[in-house]
Amino acid sequence: MKRTLLALATLCLFAETSRDAYRAAYREWRESDPNLERESGTLSPQLAGRVDAVAARAAKYGTEHAAYLRQSAADQHQDLAWLDLPVPDSPDLTRPARENVTAETAVVKRNLDTFSKDPDPGIQLLKAALQREELALAALSNSVSERQSAVGALKSANGAVEQARVKAAAAAHDFDASLNAAADAADRESSAWAEYYRKLAAAARGDAPLPSTSAAAPAVTTAPNAPPVPLRPSITPLPLARYTGAWTFPQAGLYHGPTPEFLDLVVHEENGRADGTLFARFKLPAGSKDDPVLRFDFSGEFKNTRNQTFALETSDGAKGTIELIPGPAFNLLEVNFQTEPKPGKVRQGNVVLIKK
Repeated sequence: MKRTLLALATLCLFAETSRDAYRAAYREWRESDPNLERESGTLSPQLAGRVDAVAARAAKYGTEHAAYLRQSAADQHQDLAWLDLPVPDSPDLTRPARENVTAETAVVKRNLDTFSKDPDPGIQLLKAALQREELALAALSNSVSERQSAVGALKSANGAVEQARVKAAAAAHDFDASLNAAADAADRESSAWAEYYRKLAAAARGDAPLPSTSAAAPAVTTAPNAPPVPLRPSITPLPLARYTGAWTFPQAGLYHGPTPEFLDLVVHEENGRADGTLFARFKLPAGSKDDPVLRFDFSGEFKNTRNQTFALETSDGAKGTIELIPGPAFNLLEVNFQTEPKPGKVRQGNVVLIKK
């Protein structure tokens, strides 16, 4: 028990140190250039340099986070390796003693039977000695029986300990696997952020266009020392690609309200105006006679706000609104919708979608 507590204390101390490292890297990344995306609609080598600097901090955070998770898994596996050792069985050492006592008692009883009626004084002394030996063997037999009961209780206790050990070892292995899976997910997230910043830097350098927000874009100044010039009139504070495109509800996705069985959203932009369609099917409670299918179209002008709200109309003619909220990652979009009440129809929901 003392060894377990010491191992856990050491693990917690190391984990706190490593956790501080990746948390510090996260704060450094997220606080380094908070206006970067807001100003991403300009063509500027300076902006590209800022993107590269933020991308380096994001990569550092991803490395620190994944390393912390993997080190935690390795440390726990090492510190709890004793859980993989089965509890040793307690041998029954009373069996030889019990057999000897039984055999000696049988011999003494035979001798007593033999000399029980012999009046010879010497034989009577021998008989008395045999009777004393019989009493001693009976006491010894009781002691052996008590020892055997203690061994049985110990075996039962060891069996309970072994069952607990097997469960604890399985839980430790599952936790190791979850830590390693989380580290793999952190690696994938880092790769996604690296790709995001690569595209953002390429757009800032003019190697790749930003999403179009206007049919007509002013010419770009190419003089060496010219100040950054907007590629096009700014509509939204974030790139329009954070709202437009095809989106879907992933397995085990986040939601509030009715549970989506599937949900697909498509958003188009032309000349600063949005139009889109949402089509979904929801899992309703058992016995419900409501319609699980929902389809609506929406449209409206993009505005200079982070969250975009548009008017919608369902296939049944119900009016309402849909709100598009960019998520913490470039490929996540939160959707919040509500419609006027219609009997037997889904009228509101909140889901987090991923870009196809």
